[in-house]
Amino acid sequence: MTVKELIQEFRAVDKKNMVVSDPEHIFALRILDKFMAGHKGFIAGGCFKNLFSHEYIKDIDVFFENEINHQSAVKAFDNSCEDGEYTKYYESKNVNAYKHKSGIVVELVKSVFGTPEEVLNMFDFTITKFAYYKEVDATGDVTYKAMYNDNFFEHLHLKRVVIDKNIPKPMSTFDRVLRYVKYGYTPCTETKQKLINALSMLPESDILVKKNFYNGID
Repeated sequence: MTVKELIQEFRAVDKKNMVVSDPEHIFALRILDKFMAGHKGFIAGGCFKNLFSHEYIKDIDVFFENEINHQSAVKAFDNSCEDGEYTKYYESKNVNAYKHKSGIVVELVKSVFGTPEEVLNMFDFTITKFAYYKEVDATGDVTYKAMYNDNFFEHLHLKRVVIDKNIPKPMSTFDRVLRYVKYGYTPCTETKQKLINALSMLPESDILVKKNFYNGID
């Protein structure tokens, strides 16, 4: 299915500007299944930009609804290291990182917790608001789901950087806009105006020391 066809098929929007879909409609997602095994986390963020642009995925961010699920995932990945599927890569205040035998780095985020919808609402750009997660029913059957901003595919196709909500951490967003420009993306006029307004409200000390970086949100 082409990007244009995906845009046409998924134009239906709910009240919160999020679309929920079954992965059989977006077959490319299934290559991420192996990174979802053995834990209760979900994948969200920038890797989907690479996936649907047919670019190499360097790293994958895995989020959790609570700290218990994160700790359980760390144990599962440690066990996978013993089996040779992963190796421990690094640890920071924001993530526990493991390198898959394919070369892809999986970062288990421990700085923020929430449901897929809650986590996506923390992201600033529409082209990063995509999550792939599992639902488990009362019988234990697992169903994979995708949740994404209703403009995700359109803005990705147009290579547009669009901020669809407020900007809680303007300096982080500013740095990320510059990074996306290097990737060939262009911020829309409204986004540039929002960012200018947000930056103008910051005290100079926050700009100089960059206090506003996101905690594992990319």
